[in-house]
Amino acid sequence: MNKSLTLFLLLVAVQLCAQDLETLNKQKLFDWGGSIAVTTTYYDAVGIANRRDPFFWQVNANLNLSFLGGIVQAPFSFVLSQQNKNFAQPQPFNQFGLSPTYRDWTLHLGHNRSMRFSDYTLAGNIFYGVGLEYESPKTPWRASALYGRLAKAVERSASAGVTFVEPSFRRLGYGAKVGYSKNKQEVDFILFRAFDDPNSIPNSDSLTISPQENVVLGLVSKLRLFEKLTFNIDYAYSLFSRNREASEVLIDEYSFVNNLGGLFKPTNSSSYTTAITTGFSYNGKGFQLNAKYRRVDPEFTTMGSAFLNNDLEDISGGGSVSLFSNRVTLSSNAGVQRNNLDNQLSANNRRFIFSSAVNWMVSERLQVSTNYGNFNTSTRQAQLRTNVLVDSLEFFQVSRNGSLSLNYSIGKENPYLLMTSATIQDAEDNSGNASTFTSYNAGIQKSIAKVWNLSLSMTANNNKTQASENLTTGPGFTASRSFKQGKYRLSWSTNLLNVYNEGELTSSVTNFRMNGSTSIGKRHNLSISSFYVIRSAQEEGGSIIKELRGTMNYNFRL
Repeated sequence: MNKSLTLFLLLVAVQLCAQDLETLNKQKLFDWGGSIAVTTTYYDAVGIANRRDPFFWQVNANLNLSFLGGIVQAPFSFVLSQQNKNFAQPQPFNQFGLSPTYRDWTLHLGHNRSMRFSDYTLAGNIFYGVGLEYESPKTPWRASALYGRLAKAVERSASAGVTFVEPSFRRLGYGAKVGYSKNKQEVDFILFRAFDDPNSIPNSDSLTISPQENVVLGLVSKLRLFEKLTFNIDYAYSLFSRNREASEVLIDEYSFVNNLGGLFKPTNSSSYTTAITTGFSYNGKGFQLNAKYRRVDPEFTTMGSAFLNNDLEDISGGGSVSLFSNRVTLSSNAGVQRNNLDNQLSANNRRFIFSSAVNWMVSERLQVSTNYGNFNTSTRQAQLRTNVLVDSLEFFQVSRNGSLSLNYSIGKENPYLLMTSATIQDAEDNSGNASTFTSYNAGIQKSIAKVWNLSLSMTANNNKTQASENLTTGPGFTASRSFKQGKYRLSWSTNLLNVYNEGELTSSVTNFRMNGSTSIGKRHNLSISSFYVIRSAQEEGGSIIKELRGTMNYNFRL
């Protein structure tokens, strides 16, 4: 018996042992399901060369075998078309993973497992290995731990002096989180370590990369104070070495790192950085306040996260209030952010964000909503230590956006719904570049006998820059109808758009769309759709382009 099959059977046995024996006999030992879908598409164009084949067909088949009440899943997939054929075998026979739960315990075993400690330690990275989680309502204590491979070794692939694949070491990691939660007070302590195996790639001495090492200590807490005030903190301290094979050095400022045994070895390539996010929220009677502070040191790194921004500090806050028996809601948020925390970059970036919104229920028929947002960015040349350059403004940009919408209903039963909205966005910088985008929409909707839905709309979009001004405007109509209590559905929509450049009509676009679908029994579904578009240029000798696309899809559920 090969190793993969042996390990697969072992995982199944472990999963069986983890099941509640009292409910195992109630589980369905074998089940299966899936679907077969057949799609055909017709395409034709006049005035231009065809963008795709005039006829296309494709068959998709999915089959999932389930054993022992869903403990083992074996999915198959098959795709057949006029262009290619593709078959995928069930993953459990080459890469398999299980995450059984038994009462208060969860076991992670095998491929493609993930666990999360915090944003700055282990943030859901996929691993191959083993993990264990425990959390019970009977005790305030909880714990989780894991050990596994975070990344495979990749050898360099090159030919004729050209590198196709950059090498990387096999990366291993382990960690634990222990927490306490009682009376809405929570605290978790975290230790996570990851390291590269220098022997996982042959001839690693000739490589330009070095094996790395990382240890992260974390604290996550959420405290409820005075019932309405909540305080939270997510803190991490990261010890990171870019070359774990370098000679050990004695650290005076952080002397404790020399006494971590085999957990971490400080070298000349080591850095010691922190990250913190903290804030509070207060929920009062009819209002809410919140504030947040975040700082991530330059070069802060954790091998437990695939991507993490660093070298930033920001503070934000906001709140909301309900007035006049909750008929009016006001909300606002603001924040500032900066980078270059250690003054090692040539430029400093500053950002300011502000937003506010008002929702007003004027009456049961009329609702009004409005919001405004502001985003400022400034980049300044940093002050160099030699004082050769002074702190001068290099770049400044402001972008603003605002919107207003009104909804008004007419009638009591099956009312008409009138809607209108306007949006404006503009941006400018200190170089004189500016642009403004405005959008206006108005429409009316009507439902008839709960089977007809009709809507008529008008839209206009205007984009203005220093170089040009473009306007796109036109009406739209949509109608939909259901039959036999929703068993059959039909819809039709038509849109006409005129495009103006500097006030002159340059082109028109008209499109027609039709969709229909029906369900036959519990297993069969048939849908048909068509799309027809006409584009015409208005200048002298302008061309007319017509395109038609029709699609039919049949789906059978096994």
